[in-house]
Amino acid sequence: MGLGAYPIPVAARLLQLPPGKVRQWVFGRGADAVLTPDLRAQDGQDALSFVNLIEMRFLAELRGQRVSLQAIRTMLDKARQKLGTEHPFACEQFHTDGKTIWLETRDVTHDRGLIDLMSGNGAMFEVLEGSFRKSLKFGDADGLVKSWRPSADEPRVVIDPTRRFGRPIDGETGVPTEILSEALWTAQGDVARVAKDWEVPENAVREAAAFELRYGKRMAA
Repeated sequence: MGLGAYPIPVAARLLQLPPGKVRQWVFGRGADAVLTPDLRAQDGQDALSFVNLIEMRFLAELRGQRVSLQAIRTMLDKARQKLGTEHPFACEQFHTDGKTIWLETRDVTHDRGLIDLMSGNGAMFEVLEGSFRKSLKFGDADGLVKSWRPSADEPRVVIDPTRRFGRPIDGETGVPTEILSEALWTAQGDVARVAKDWEVPENAVREAAAFELRYGKRMAA
């Protein structure tokens, strides 16, 4: 309870990544894993915890900046030793005080992606870290991530492993986005009717529907 459990297809949908890539980076299917999985397979089905989900999101950001898996593994090893956690990518301290770890990794690996991120005034690094921190809420006690707003276009949508079993919800009312989206389809697009039926603001219905449309298409693909 409170860890969240996201089967590979669901995690891939939320991360907008191919399922095979998610499975490889967390469970090492066909290659060495990069991250440490929190959950054991249930009935032969692999799943990510909420913390793993956030780690995967940041790993994908780094890969999008052409940072190599070798450099990422080196960074993780350094961060685990310095921060004392198996999940530094999901730890607030890494994203606020971890610039030394970034620099050390760059100097050791000479990775082109990290060099580009950290060169000059570090503009790309600041953008990457700033946007990532902005989408997350961290716990005061342990500094680990507690909730995630996965889409800047739908800021009401929140994923919190302690609410509604970690399903995407409207953060203010707690109604799952899937339910609001399906209700809107049933109501033939009548936003006001759905808002009244579910006692939520109209923009909660609009954002839920937009979120499910975008991320649902990814999962179907």
